[in-house]
Amino acid sequence: MDYKNTLNLPRTEFPMKADLVVREPERLKQWQAARLYERIQAARAQAPAFVLHDGPPFANGDVHIGTALNKILKDFILKYKTLRGYRAP
Repeated sequence: MDYKNTLNLPRTEFPMKADLVVREPERLKQWQAARLYERIQAARAQAPAFVLHDGPPFANGDVHIGTALNKILKDFILKYKTLRGYRAP
């Protein structure tokens, strides 16, 4: 028996395959065409600044999981501060 048709799942426009290798460059092109980063920074031009100083990505040896964690945390913090109204370039 095919149980797929017995499930009560919502119908969405999302494809079943993520296909990140193809979709991410398309999404980046859309953001660049819309000048999204520049528009966010312009909207926050008069807001108080929040600058998170970051050193070189792997000054003390090879890239490791700590390097990735630092970059991810920096991304989270800057997005949070931007959403809270700061100018966080």
